[in-house]
Amino acid sequence: MDHFLSKTLMSLLAVCGLLVTVQSTAGRFERSINRPFRSVLKVHNGMRWGSWGLKDMCPNGMYAAGFSLKVAGLWESLLVGDNTALNGIRLHCIDTSTSSSGPYEDYANVQSDTGSWGKWTDIKWCSGGFLTSFQLKVEPYQGGWDDTAANNVRFNCSGNAETLKGSGMSWGEWGDWSETCQGRGICGIETMVEAPQGVGDDTALNDVRLFCCD
Repeated sequence: MDHFLSKTLMSLLAVCGLLVTVQSTAGRFERSINRPFRSVLKVHNGMRWGSWGLKDMCPNGMYAAGFSLKVAGLWESLLVGDNTALNGIRLHCIDTSTSSSGPYEDYANVQSDTGSWGKWTDIKWCSGGFLTSFQLKVEPYQGGWDDTAANNVRFNCSGNAETLKGSGMSWGEWGDWSETCQGRGICGIETMVEAPQGVGDDTALNDVRLFCCD
């Protein structure tokens, strides 16, 4: 019941455009779920099991400069008898007035839906600038074998052509890069996640869309 009420409240906030707060490592930032964005960045190799979760946006004036992944490792997969690989992607947003380079101590965390398995990896930070484009590593449909769908993600950073690779799993192939954000940087996220299938094959995170803001 608590989970249902939480999801219902978030849906109402999204519809009404109300302000909510997001916890940071050093305080609280105010965030509008309906923050304007310039474009949506997509890739074309994501799988289609599951449904799109709620959009989550960085607080106004902040952009994603780092990310971390929720990954189900080999030992956990062996224990549950199913590989789900990439279960979640979390963006870490910093203020544009921040003059230092990563890693940062004061930032806001935003994420869309996540799978039920795995642990969060350490944050990967741009040494300067913000995340501007991404690439997804996805395992295609395996027929009667175990499906994992999305396995890992890579991001490009603005300013110095730096590429950050996530600490995900190795199944599948890298697809094409998304378009590059023509604004300031990536500012929000929405994920497609398959709900737990019980006795069926679980895949968790299947696809992701990222938002570009001026």
